[in-house]
Amino acid sequence: MMTSRDRVLTSLWHEEPDRVPIDLGSHASSTIAVLAYMKLRAHLGLAQGELPKMYNTWGQYCDVQDEILDRLGCDVVPLHRSVSSFSIHNDGAWKEWTLVDGSKCLVPEDFTPIHNSDGDWEWYEDDRMIARMPGEGLHGFTLFWSPMQGEPTKEKIDALLSSENNNFISRIKTSDREIRFLESEAKRLRESGNQRAVLFQHGGTILENSQGIFGWDEIFVRCLTDPDLVHFFLNALTEVHLETLKRTLDAAGDVIDVIQFGDDLGMQGAPLLDPEMYREIFLPYHKRMFRFVRDNYPHIFVMLHCDGAVYELFPDLIEAGMQVFNPLQTDCAGMDPAKIKREFGKQISFWGGGCDTHATLAFGTASQIREDVRRRMQILAPGGGFVFNQIHNVLGDITPKRVMAMIDAAHEFGKYPIAVEAPLEELEAKYAGYWEEPYKALKQEGVA
Repeated sequence: MMTSRDRVLTSLWHEEPDRVPIDLGSHASSTIAVLAYMKLRAHLGLAQGELPKMYNTWGQYCDVQDEILDRLGCDVVPLHRSVSSFSIHNDGAWKEWTLVDGSKCLVPEDFTPIHNSDGDWEWYEDDRMIARMPGEGLHGFTLFWSPMQGEPTKEKIDALLSSENNNFISRIKTSDREIRFLESEAKRLRESGNQRAVLFQHGGTILENSQGIFGWDEIFVRCLTDPDLVHFFLNALTEVHLETLKRTLDAAGDVIDVIQFGDDLGMQGAPLLDPEMYREIFLPYHKRMFRFVRDNYPHIFVMLHCDGAVYELFPDLIEAGMQVFNPLQTDCAGMDPAKIKREFGKQISFWGGGCDTHATLAFGTASQIREDVRRRMQILAPGGGFVFNQIHNVLGDITPKRVMAMIDAAHEFGKYPIAVEAPLEELEAKYAGYWEEPYKALKQEGVA
């Protein structure tokens, strides 16, 4: 019988396993908000028992527990870093936290946001408010301050990248404490008899770190007005990323099957920046990191998490060394999954894109969710190269019945050989108008 790990690796090698592997929770862009997770636990009759841990306090996402992974038939587990948000370590004590609906989970003891007079939550560092979360708690924190805003200089960049234990650096650098944590977690996975594939969320962002540290607009202005300073920063940042990669993968790389990098390069209608600017300024640094992993740890698949309309960038990312793409945001311009599978499906695998979260999962009936999954499965799954996951995360207001409709459909339509209506080229033509607004299309077709 094929194990979950075998299933994932077989698919990533572009062969067909017994069924399409399923992921929920292996990284911070394939998971479920803690509010929705608590409702799912109750729906499955698991309301009692050990409280789940909110590993990602920035986005309000939890660690999906083994009992849920077992019930849903999921095939991947995360290898967590000890710091996932702010400068908070997840390897210390945990405390109870009450969510806005009254349910409880665990958060790291050092998670101490301020509840302001408007009912919102604020996070402070050095007496400065750097992030805020709306009081309803559905969408996590938003960054409100960047350390290089104003007049960035090489001296300020050196000082920041030499600092320790703050929101901007703690997830870029690694510490001796984190290495001990990773060694311990890797040992636990080896000795536990874990049969699932292991994904390590390294992060290693280039553009997003630039946006967070310089400011969303400022980094693009600097790309045009002071590219030398931008390259100085990106080179220094990449050196830190590479040191972190070496230390973490030397400590735990033998248990890791997939490493996730992250950089949102797209918007809904186009790439976030001119493709030529990306190729000239940012791509070389992605390539250095991807190739470092592939050259030194060839058993580990290189995944890039990248939201948005980035069809134009696929050839560049593939040449740079990307092997797995997440999440395939199919309602963005140019992100037709049939076209992308046809053009790039022999070169890379797709992790996500299995269900529309913007509307169908949020508002659809079980039948509409089932049909959305069916259409995507017959396009993305044949020939392997597909791990099922919804497009990005299940947000806090998604009902458990909808989550289960999605997972049940993934099992129903994910058995090999995949049932398909027609060859891929014909499916591309048939569903060409579907992807931009799938929920609207399903209603117009009379799928109830």
